Amino acid sequence: MYPSNLLCIKNKDIMDIKESTIIITSAGSIIGRTCANHFAHLGATLILCDQSLCALQTTYDQVRSTSSKAYAMKVCSHSTTSIKLLFDQIELELGETPDVIINCWTSSPMPSLMSSEPTSVYLSYFTDATRFLYTYGQVSAERFHISKKKGVIVNVVSHDNHDDLTGVESMTALVCGLTHSWAKELSEFNIRVGGVIPATHHTEESINARHWAQVQDELVRNTAYIISNDYFSGRVVTTEV
Repeated sequence: MYPSNLLCIKNKDIMDIKESTIIITSAGSIIGRTCANHFAHLGATLILCDQSLCALQTTYDQVRSTSSKAYAMKVCSHSTTSIKLLFDQIELELGETPDVIINCWTSSPMPSLMSSEPTSVYLSYFTDATRFLYTYGQVSAERFHISKKKGVIVNVVSHDNHDDLTGVESMTALVCGLTHSWAKELSEFNIRVGGVIPATHHTEESINARHWAQVQDELVRNTAYIISNDYFSGRVVTTEV
């Protein structure tokens, strides 16, 4: 965990979160909402986006109770066109490109090899996850580069079922690969990339709803740590509690 006074230090190795504009994708999800509330308390300007207007509104209402620096923007899809329109809207309303994007992906249990689920279910899981992370990452990197910003991309993986972590195990390999390759490609543009994933080695008896809530909080704290430190790029943090 990073020191409590970390965000108060201003030097070349620290990004001041309080002065940053941060996009949080899937802001209506549990991990997205946890991120939003955490960074609102840190004083960041937040762009909350989600396809679900109802879930997005719930997160926005929570954040607005503690911060006046939040914007809610519904996205129609995770296509390149839709995400470019999102950035256009942000730049129009705020007059600037965001500094950070936090890609929140919630995993679901994977079908086993011996299950009766059709192959398409398994393949669509990876297709959807890859499309989501890649498209947001690609468009944000493009906008960071155009605006000459030292931007940050953080891919954060959570789960919707703490009793079955197969989705997280599969996503770990994907996030690690994307994080390493993107960081290498974008380093010359001073764009950093990091990842945060939950540990999956807990025994079944050690996992419960309360413990999983603690994991969510730790995922967000590690995300803040990555954003705050300019030396951090190309690595994935595994969250433990």
